[in-house]
Amino acid sequence: MFLAAAVGGTIQAWIVNRYIVAAVMGGGYWDHFIEFFELEPITGPNQACFDFCASSLPFIAGWIAIGAFISGCILVAHAWLKPER
Repeated sequence: MFLAAAVGGTIQAWIVNRYIVAAVMGGGYWDHFIEFFELEPITGPNQACFDFCASSLPFIAGWIAIGAFISGCILVAHAWLKPER
């Protein structure tokens, strides 16, 4: 479980890195980010954006990492506290 949490956390860190690079670089980087992660493109009048122009951050790998870490902690606690028979 802890290995799955580490892998999920690493993948989510990479996704956040790509998100921040796209935010800093702007322009075509957002298009690449949206295409790579298969997100909904930014739509609007003539596809212009005057406010918050970032696409949503995919967080599925983060939830997998969080769930796997919590499951690993529960398994360790159960094994530690399990009464001997």
